[in-house]
Amino acid sequence: MAPGDRRPLVLGLAAALVPLALVGGYWVVTRSQVNQLRVRSSELDAETAQLQSQLQEISGIQGQIDLVRAEINAFVAVFNDILPWSALLQDIRTRTPARVQIVSLNQTTTTPEQTDPAVTPESVDGLSINGVACSYDEINDFALVLQRSPLLQSQTVAISQAQQQPTLLDPQTQGRCPGTPVGDPDFLIDYTIGASITDTPASQLVDELERQGTVGLVTRLQALREKGVIE
Repeated sequence: MAPGDRRPLVLGLAAALVPLALVGGYWVVTRSQVNQLRVRSSELDAETAQLQSQLQEISGIQGQIDLVRAEINAFVAVFNDILPWSALLQDIRTRTPARVQIVSLNQTTTTPEQTDPAVTPESVDGLSINGVACSYDEINDFALVLQRSPLLQSQTVAISQAQQQPTLLDPQTQGRCPGTPVGDPDFLIDYTIGASITDTPASQLVDELERQGTVGLVTRLQALREKGVIE
């Protein structure tokens, strides 16, 4: 190599600059990616803030929906708990045999026995039917017919008292029991039958209530059913 030849120096310098150039290029690329990630991070922060706002709005709407649903359920519960006495009386009237007469019908309230002292028992609405019948068999038949009423709890229908009156019927003033042969002694039997009123929701008794002529309640329940509020 001739004296003064600078090619080796230039080549060495170039060889030294190549790594520096590569490092510089990598730094530029990395810097660009960092800037892009920062921009994306800012975009995600903005999207997150928007989603949180939407979630709060949805939560507020859900709260309103829950409130409306609770009001509807309370409204439906009012109708479901209604059992018109007119329907109950009509049902009992149609089930009363010809040789049985109802003298009085009274509403009763009973509280079932509760084994757990921490639980407050719910009172049960019932009724007491008092009247007279021409025989013990007629009273038994009446109780059996009442057990088939969808407006009563069948297992609670029971004869609590049945006792023959001490004196014969006076045909001149009191008449005679239907179907009693002429000349046969005619006694009346005093009876009491107790039962609890059904706890089935009124919405499940629409057909029966309609048969008993409870038009107003049936119309309201059918309107609620058409709107999908009740099944």
